Amino acid sequence: MTGSEVTRHVIHITACASFLLLVAMVTRSVDGTKGKCPEGKFGYRCRLTCRCVRGVACDSVTGQCPGPCQDGWSGPHCQRQNVVLGMPTDMKTPDWSKGSRAVDGDIGTCVTSTSNRTGWWRVDMLVQKTVFFMEVLFANHTARSGRVRVHVSDYVDTFWGKPCTYIPASYRIYQFSCDVPSTGRYFGIINRDGQITLCEVLVFVCAPYTFGVDCSQECACLDPSEQCNPITGSCTSGCREGLTGTSCNKPCRGRYGRGCRQVCGQCAGQQSCDPVSGVCSVGCAPGWAGARCQTACLPGTYGVDCVHECHRCLDNSTCEPENGTCPWRCEPGWQGQRCDQPCGAGRYGQNCEFPCGHCYGTSVCDSKTGFCPLGCSSGYEGLFCTKECLPGLWGPNCLWPCGQCSDPACDRVTGFCDGTGCRAGWFGNTCSQVCLPGTYGANCQQKCGACQSFCDVTDGACQSSCLPGWEGQTCSLTCSNKTYGTDCQSGCGHCANGEPCHHISGHCLRACVEGYQKPLCQTRAETLLEQLGKPNLLTLLVACMSVFGCTIFGLSTCLLLRWRQHNQQTTEPSAPAFKQTVV
Repeated sequence: MTGSEVTRHVIHITACASFLLLVAMVTRSVDGTKGKCPEGKFGYRCRLTCRCVRGVACDSVTGQCPGPCQDGWSGPHCQRQNVVLGMPTDMKTPDWSKGSRAVDGDIGTCVTSTSNRTGWWRVDMLVQKTVFFMEVLFANHTARSGRVRVHVSDYVDTFWGKPCTYIPASYRIYQFSCDVPSTGRYFGIINRDGQITLCEVLVFVCAPYTFGVDCSQECACLDPSEQCNPITGSCTSGCREGLTGTSCNKPCRGRYGRGCRQVCGQCAGQQSCDPVSGVCSVGCAPGWAGARCQTACLPGTYGVDCVHECHRCLDNSTCEPENGTCPWRCEPGWQGQRCDQPCGAGRYGQNCEFPCGHCYGTSVCDSKTGFCPLGCSSGYEGLFCTKECLPGLWGPNCLWPCGQCSDPACDRVTGFCDGTGCRAGWFGNTCSQVCLPGTYGANCQQKCGACQSFCDVTDGACQSSCLPGWEGQTCSLTCSNKTYGTDCQSGCGHCANGEPCHHISGHCLRACVEGYQKPLCQTRAETLLEQLGKPNLLTLLVACMSVFGCTIFGLSTCLLLRWRQHNQQTTEPSAPAFKQTVV
């Protein structure tokens, strides 16, 4: 692999990891926890020094300077140092300038070697440095590509050793690196084809505890005092807790701790835990609890941090720890995926799958058992009030027998004998009322006959004899065969034209047969002589009354005469007045 390829590879790694390491710088303080470093320091345990121009303080967390970096320092956090700036140089030039213009920090000043076959330039870094990244601005038109060599050596005779890399020569700034990191005091460039013209040479070395192309990454070794490889960031002591990778710049994913050996718990949203502590900063996924979310919910609990209790799962089975859903069914009286919703009015049982029966009134059944607390409504019976009344019963809980319906099965709800009506002797909607006195038959529609007392409510038969003039079982027939009176035992008289007599009194309605006398037309009519010549009780009675009348008349006349005579005697002195009055 050439130095250029290595450079591109390292730059790619640096680009991917620089942001993550910046976050690490932001979130670490003096002892690796959150905090603020003293002025002039930043980074993990505040071990990095600010390099801002004129001593301006950098950000105590990120290390960024508000302005430019100090002379000779560059990079996002001013941690990359140009170690050849102003250092002693050596170069055979026409003006004996020794090549110092290539390290004066001004790209507008260039230096050219003498016009011999080989041109070279060397700088003394004074101390041993590990060199990898460099920038060179060439102003050379004679050097061929691949003939310019770069050397790093501890010897003044720098160019006798193996070059660290080969570079093209062109009139431009060229960034390159050694094929492998090279350590030495002297850094030199040689052109085997002739002269060499340099406008500026920069050799970069990272500040302690930093690494990378622009030294923007901080070492993350397990031993905080270890200086990581300035090129790759690798550590001999291993990576700090929560980090992994060759450069110890990759946070653990799904793991945490030293070497990322520990597996993260069940963090919410499948997020990774804190790579150092293992704590789930976003909380636990449902069904898990604890700071690291490694404790599963106990049976009977569920949800985030297991703070919820399972509801009404059937047979006390535990719910799903993630969402609280019951694995099978709900206890009677409950419904919903979590069995946390009571049955609505009118339903009961497991998962509320059964409708209530016909409970009495507006009451509803028990949501667990389905029993109706007040019993069944009219027309139903049974534990669940779902069984219709058997024929012949009706009402709440089918407690009441049907009335005297023509059809034994009355309406099971109302008890009415709809359509068929009542049996003989009963009336009313439910046929439960006995016929009133004087009525009988189906629905009590018929009137009793002429009974001496009540008739039978069923068939109308009189319970005693009939009234005079009536006969038959129901006493509803007038006397027949020209009879009348009680039990129709009396025969009619001699009514004219053979007409029957009145069925109660026996009187002929019009006239008697000639020779018979009304009203019964049963007695022959006698002449006056027959009546006088035939002693009878009536004649005797008339005679006695005549004698009695005459006697009374005689006595009355005598008494009147005696009274008048007496009055005349007592009133004679005033006779004239009497006479006058008589006149």
